[in-house]
Amino acid sequence: MLRLSISTCSEEFRTAFRHWLQSNQPPKANDASLSEFVRVGRAWQAQLAQGNWVGVHWPKEFGGRSLTLVEESIVQEELVRMRSPQLLGLFGLTMVGPVLIKHGSQSQKQRFLSNILSGSDIWCQGFSEPGAGSDLAAIKTKARVDEKGFYVSGQKIWTSFAHIAQYCFLLCRTSDEDEKHRGLSYLLVDMKTPGITVRPLRQISGDDEFNEVFFDEVFVPKENLVGEIGSGWKIAISTLMYERVVLTFARQLQSEVALRELLERCKPDTDQGLKRELAKELARACAIRALAYEHLLGYSAGKSPGPEGSLDKLLWSESFQSICKLALKFAGTEALRLDNPDMHRYLYSRGRTIAAGTSEIQRSIIAERVLGLPRR
Repeated sequence: MLRLSISTCSEEFRTAFRHWLQSNQPPKANDASLSEFVRVGRAWQAQLAQGNWVGVHWPKEFGGRSLTLVEESIVQEELVRMRSPQLLGLFGLTMVGPVLIKHGSQSQKQRFLSNILSGSDIWCQGFSEPGAGSDLAAIKTKARVDEKGFYVSGQKIWTSFAHIAQYCFLLCRTSDEDEKHRGLSYLLVDMKTPGITVRPLRQISGDDEFNEVFFDEVFVPKENLVGEIGSGWKIAISTLMYERVVLTFARQLQSEVALRELLERCKPDTDQGLKRELAKELARACAIRALAYEHLLGYSAGKSPGPEGSLDKLLWSESFQSICKLALKFAGTEALRLDNPDMHRYLYSRGRTIAAGTSEIQRSIIAERVLGLPRR
């Protein structure tokens, strides 16, 4: 697979991290349960944070190293090389943290950022609703405003890890008078607040990381408003830009793990048709990674994540599904067992073209905001 090599400094950073990993081997999960994933992921992130290896692109004043997204990607590459478990706090590291650094108040930065790095606080994303999935401007969850703060009522859905999260970054409607996207505000919600009900949703893979979340007059103090009242749309878009670039790059490495496993299973007597399909998937994955590298280099030069992140998200999610489908062919009849890891990963992959904005939404963004095509 491709590997990012940009400068002497970036390679020195890679070497230093490799040396650290030699003395700090990633843990292994004892089973495939969600509770084990949470336990291992939280402990491993805390260990990485102690070595200052998470959030390396964050400013030093907030616990990072003031490096770039290039070095952040190198960390992800080396974690994959060591077959590391996924970090539990990716939402906080790749979305909430950068958004608070850019838009948050000083007190919000002091209160939340260090616990995001350590994994002490896990965050969930309160954007999607039953009637407003990828159409954020159509959300109906409301927040009644008074001098003390906000009283939130409504429902969110497909909320990953809401049942274990300490906080939720929530988009809600604080005004019906403006245009739909101008009446939104961005709140930071303590998930222990009275009035919140979380109901896990069982997925086709058997996992229950998704949830629906109900808010019944949930009080959020005014100091938990990010930005100004009514500026939620701008901040939400900033959040999604980071999600589709930084978080997607971390998830791209799931594809590399799957491809490496297929390469190990590919033997001299493997069917030639399967070999050709595997070669095609390898070539496509390398092309997608090269595009992601091009975008990362732009961000390291000072550019903020933009709509081009939709290219990364669209191409990766569809490629990941194709790789997982190919793994079923390698597994043969064994894949028919629901406890087969290839089947589990394939079923999981079906949601990747929905999460963080559907493929249809991504294509619209690419057409309008990247290619400049007119709306019909």
